[in-house]
Amino acid sequence: MPSSIKKKGLQFYSPFTLALEMAARPLLPKKPHILIACMMKSGSTFLAHALAAHSGLRRVRLTPAWGAREQELCELRLSRYNHSAYVAQHHIKHSEWTDELIARYRLTPIVLVRDLFDIVVSLRDHIRRENRIMTVAEISERHAALPDNDLEEVIVDLAIPWFVQFYVGWRSVPNARFVRFEEMIADPAATMMEILKAGGVATNPEACEDALAQISEKKNRFNKGVVGRGAHLSDANKERIKKLLMHYPEVHGDPYIKDMLAR
Repeated sequence: MPSSIKKKGLQFYSPFTLALEMAARPLLPKKPHILIACMMKSGSTFLAHALAAHSGLRRVRLTPAWGAREQELCELRLSRYNHSAYVAQHHIKHSEWTDELIARYRLTPIVLVRDLFDIVVSLRDHIRRENRIMTVAEISERHAALPDNDLEEVIVDLAIPWFVQFYVGWRSVPNARFVRFEEMIADPAATMMEILKAGGVATNPEACEDALAQISEKKNRFNKGVVGRGAHLSDANKERIKKLLMHYPEVHGDPYIKDMLAR
């Protein structure tokens, strides 16, 4: 039996190959493995490309497929890339099994978040201009054709619960480093420095600036990085978001949550 089989662009590894790699893992030097666990529309594609443009890192996919499925980590792909220095970007909520894989494959979890009001507007535009197929909610063609305020209401009711659960789940992980979209766009080089150092990648300000200079807006689908896009949401939709947050009083003291509850 071959050690790996390729089919329709996917590569499948045999149990024998996987067993060998798992046995050899403790004997091999640790390579930087950075996992960006991210909210949709949080600038994660921009950040992943910027980090991958830095010397010594590559960008990889650790989930079997995209589309509407949850972007859970795949152990076969983790094993495949275990000997590479990489950054991976996925819309993945926290779980005990994800914790196990983070420890087993020595990942550095970086949690990228954005203001939920702003996310609603960015998701609305994403549905209009790009794709309604997403991990966080089932959006129909009828939904996509609604007027802006009505579509925003659908997003708040169907999608934003995923984002709230994402935040609350990762908040319980002691070694997870949180990065806010607003901080990243204010000083992307400093954000890169913080993440690379956390991941054990040697760097300096010049290397980060060079990596940022290499990437283009078109390649990364990075929006204008505008903070405050959600200010014009209807009062009813803002209150819907606040009501969701009220279900988790343990997070109300977090600056990220306080900023939204105060509006």
